Amino acid sequence: MREELPFPDKVLQTLHNLCATAADLARRGEEVARLLQKDPLEIENILDHYKTEGFAESFIDNEGKKRYYLNGRGIIKVCSLFT
Repeated sequence: MREELPFPDKVLQTLHNLCATAADLARRGEEVARLLQKDPLEIENILDHYKTEGFAESFIDNEGKKRYYLNGRGIIKVCSLFT
């Protein structure tokens, strides 16, 4: 039987499930937080950590909000969660 994913991996998986795999498809941390019913600051901290590790990218949108998306390494990491 498959074990439960660690929560940070669930955050990355949620970003993937939202198809946030390119800059034009990027999502705000608050969107991910709403889906996971968690504090947006906690989600942004996790996503910032994944950015530091080279699995995600972020930028500030025209409303001054940070958006995140998976890069190639992040997509591979999410896919590896299923194997």
